[in-house]
Amino acid sequence: MWALVLFVVVGTLASYKPISHFVAVDRCLDSGGRWNYEAEECER
Repeated sequence: MWALVLFVVVGTLASYKPISHFVAVDRCLDSGGRWNYEAEECER
């Protein structure tokens, strides 16, 4: 049971940054902006 909890916690922590990046890009595009991958920012 503890191994499963540890696996879920580690998996969540490891996937936080890629998911948050995806959400930022998605919000930018949904609002009509253009994502600049070199600068890692939304251009409106």
